[in-house]
Formats: sequence, structure tokens, C-alpha cells
Amino acid sequence: MFKRFHIRALCLLTASLIFCLKASAQQFSVSTNVVDWMAIGTVNAEGGVALQRHFSAFAGFRINPWVFRSGNPEDRFEDPLGDEERQFQDKKQAYYAGVRYWPWYIFSGWWVGMRGQYMEYDRGGFIVHEREAGDAWGIGLSGGYSYMLNENFNIDFGMGFWGGQTNYGTYRCTNCGQPVENGKKWFVLPDYIAVSLMYIF
Repeated sequence: MFKRFHIRALCLLTASLIFCLKASAQQFSVSTNVVDWMAIGTVNAEGGVALQRHFSAFAGFRINPWVFRSGNPEDRFEDPLGDEERQFQDKKQAYYAGVRYWPWYIFSGWWVGMRGQYMEYDRGGFIVHEREAGDAWGIGLSGGYSYMLNENFNIDFGMGFWGGQTNYGTYRCTNCGQPVENGKKWFVLPDYIAVSLMYIF
């Protein structure tokens, strides 16, 4: 699933970057979320551009290709087709773009944001053996505070949620293709917890 290239995600990211580069801005930012890195190694980066004193645009990505296996024979579970090794994963590739409002000044103090997001995911094995995989798209809302360390570096704190629709399938175990259910569903989920290191130039 993760080998497929998604034109919708690329178009969203490309359009946002073109819009940002054409904006008459004086400041740009790049950042990475430490919390995502700690969440079993989710690679992530975000770029931003100031549009005016109170507004900025941003675009970014989050990618996690990792699969973890216990390696402990006692963690194997019985399967009609043979013993299965316990594994867990939170595989994803997510692409998003949006805008933020800064009541005081861009890249400083409190902010609220809205974004559009597309995500392909394959997760399971943390509590039960079942996994869910699918494609999700929707809109996210978030808020936070950006603390200035000096003129070039910030620590950005934020949290938020997103909602939309997913085309999904569930499978009996994390490393098999035996389907349990598939279809489409609406969702609203917490999605954004950030302690980000931000460089402004």
C-alpha cells in the first residue's frame, strides 16, 4: 500500500508551496515535531511563510514506514494457518497544508490554525491483533503557543484534532491479509500534539 504514489497528496502539497513562494512575505520557517519523532520514529517536517503580520501559511508531511516485531517466542499467537509472530505498527504517510492566525505577531505567541490533510495509514497490534488500513482525508483545527528563544529559534507547542472520511479495511491480524470488514466511515480524532523546534529566517 505504501508503495503507491498519491497524486491528490502531491497536488495539495505542491499547490500550497507555490502559493507560499508567491506570497510577498518577509519571513519563512522550518520546523520538526519532537513528539512525532518519539512516536515510534515518525519522520516529519513543516515549512511556513508569513503572509502578513497576523497570518502565515504552512505545509508539511509525516511519514512512518516502520514495523516492529517482538522477537519473543512467548508472544506468538496461534493461527489456523500457522503460528504468527506478534508485531505492531503505526505506518502512515500524511500530507497537509493550511493557514494560522497569530493575534499578536507571526511566529510569536498564541496561534490558531486550520489545515486540509490526506493520510494513508496501516496501524494495529498495540492492544489487539487486528489492524486497520486505509486512506483518509479531511480538515483539522489546532491551536498553540510559540515561545521565542531568540530572533531565529522558537519552541512551538500545539495540539488539535481532525475529521473527515476514510476508505478503510480491517484485517484479522497485523501480518496477514484476511479481511474482517471494509467500507467508508466518518471520523473525528485527536491528531496533533506538538513540541516543535522552529527555525525562522
